[in-house]
Amino acid sequence: MLKKFWAVLSLMLIASMVLAACGATPTATPTQEATQQPTQEPTPTLKVGMVTDMGGIDDKSFNATAWKGVEMAIADLGIDGSYLESQQQTDYATNITQYINQGANLIVTVGFLLADDTAKFAAENPDVNFAIVDNSSLGPNVRGLTFATDQAGFLAGYVAAAATKTGKVATFGGINIPTVTIFMVGFEAGVKYYNQQKGTNVQVLGWDTAKNNGVFAGNFESTDDGRRIAEEFMSEGADIVMPVAGPVGLGSAQAVQEHGNAWVIGVDTDWTISAAQYKDVVLTSVMKKMDVAVYDTIKMVMDPNFKGFNGENYVGTLANDGVDIAPVAAGAVPADVLKEIETIKQGIIDGKIDTGWDAYLKALESPEPTPTLKVGMVTDMGGIDDKSFNATAWKGVEMAIADLGIDGSYLESQQQTDYATNITQYINQGANLIVTVGFLLADDTAKFAAENPDVNFAIVDNSSLGPNVRGLTFATDQAGFLAGYVAAAATKTGKVATFGGINIPTVTIFMVGFEAGVKYYNQQKGTNVQVLGWDTAKNNGVFAGNFESTDDGRRIAEEFMSEGADIVMPVAGPVGLGSAQAVQEHGNAWVIGVDTDWTISAAQYKDVVLTSVMKKMDVAVYDTIKMVMDPNFKGFNGENYVGTLANDGVDIAPVAAGAVPADVLKEIETIKQGIIDGKIDTGWDAYLASLQ
Repeated sequence: MLKKFWAVLSLMLIASMVLAACGATPTATPTQEATQQPTQEPTPTLKVGMVTDMGGIDDKSFNATAWKGVEMAIADLGIDGSYLESQQQTDYATNITQYINQGANLIVTVGFLLADDTAKFAAENPDVNFAIVDNSSLGPNVRGLTFATDQAGFLAGYVAAAATKTGKVATFGGINIPTVTIFMVGFEAGVKYYNQQKGTNVQVLGWDTAKNNGVFAGNFESTDDGRRIAEEFMSEGADIVMPVAGPVGLGSAQAVQEHGNAWVIGVDTDWTISAAQYKDVVLTSVMKKMDVAVYDTIKMVMDPNFKGFNGENYVGTLANDGVDIAPVAAGAVPADVLKEIETIKQGIIDGKIDTGWDAYLKALESPEPTPTLKVGMVTDMGGIDDKSFNATAWKGVEMAIADLGIDGSYLESQQQTDYATNITQYINQGANLIVTVGFLLADDTAKFAAENPDVNFAIVDNSSLGPNVRGLTFATDQAGFLAGYVAAAATKTGKVATFGGINIPTVTIFMVGFEAGVKYYNQQKGTNVQVLGWDTAKNNGVFAGNFESTDDGRRIAEEFMSEGADIVMPVAGPVGLGSAQAVQEHGNAWVIGVDTDWTISAAQYKDVVLTSVMKKMDVAVYDTIKMVMDPNFKGFNGENYVGTLANDGVDIAPVAAGAVPADVLKEIETIKQGIIDGKIDTGWDAYLASLQ
């Protein structure tokens, strides 16, 4: 039909040119122009309807890229093209049905999740052509459009390994489906290949191909999830993040941009173009050229000789330019790495370099092993998202879930009577290791550990309570001392403050160290910086009486600032977030975070965070789980773990830029070593002795 149309049109054009050459050209008049009949546009010969996955048509990812292929066909081939967005999975069938009822000749469905509905409607409508992005053919009238993104992901992994300054890179997915994990498998393989070639040990966070385990947002929509996951990776030391999650990844890009000294790797499209607001932090992008595949499919159907798809598949590879990586950010890697990339690309094309995808798929055919360890964590009050000890301890369990394949979960304690209930529940569930979080759980932990000698326990912030209990304690007086020194150097008013949630040793240890650090600064500098809220000699200070009320945190911080303090260190879990808010609203003041780096865990207050006293409970919990998983594990034997400056179990976070002179930062490193060597006393041992 199209050939005939174009042949007739060509004859008409030739005839008009002949007539124009042979006859006199008439003079145009207004009347003639008014009565001249416009040329009729030809009726489109093909009606194409595209059904999106969730995430929207402007997802900067697979929906947008697939639609670009339809738009190219509208412009180049004159087809009638449109799309219907799916807001939820139930929309898939509705949208496909609508296009069938409209008489669409080709229906393009976008995404692995549309496979079931595409297969169903294709079988019921054999005269309608279908194409599905990210799935193999589902019938004779369906063309599968698939992409070997493991190949391009491999190149991106190699680039990331070459570009990282921290030795840690990360990736995560939207949902755990093959069209997502294929990127991640290739990425990890590329990093490992770099390590093999260069003798390095770059780590990949967020995905382990061998264990088929990784981090997933659970959706393709929430930019907040993307931001949160990227921030968590960066808090673990990763400086490059590759989100395979559609619009979720834009949240990661924003987090990376705000963090600084980090890169994001885009997926599906070149993010320097499709997400240009983040182009300054885009290292490269794994390009999945769905637009080319969709356009090619439309051309096929328009061909007068088209006889149907016959269940064929298109596979985009490095060889046919169906996948690739975008240009690498200038100066991000040495020039020789860029040359190596071209050699590696050819090696993949020639089959000499393995991306790991085929082996991964084969492994999936075998049933997954049952987790060897069941870990239950019982929180203290304050909630799992307290930005403090509960959240940090849980992060250690999450790390073990991701890296070691354990079965991990938590139960929240809303009140102290919940401690026994929650521990009992885990015992009844057959938990191999129960982690209790906080000094206040000591009595219940000791009781149940004694009654259940075959169950392993670990308790955060308490020494061992029996042969089957590992105590996880932290010398936060050491890091608190450093924070006190920094505070004394940073104050403009000569007054700094600290307060606690409850007067217990795991709280006062921060405060004792903090005061000692301030006093040490005074001794060294001949100053007289005062500490409000705590006096070690008198064992007396300010306490909120709880770990929950942000209102109490706000009130106490405001009182301190009214007394002239311009730096406040709250040792009180979520209560401290109220203090941070009060400091931020006050202006000309700083807050010192505790337990985690508050520039990350409480990023809304990062502009007023001077530093943070980091208590690395996640590392201790993870280490404990690894111990129990060791085939040679014979029990804890009542051992204790103590996190110190020496073993990196405690430390302070980077000090806010410009808050103290450069020489103070150098002094901090000297003081740190002095504490490690036992030459500088934090005051904690003397304080404990005085309590007796």
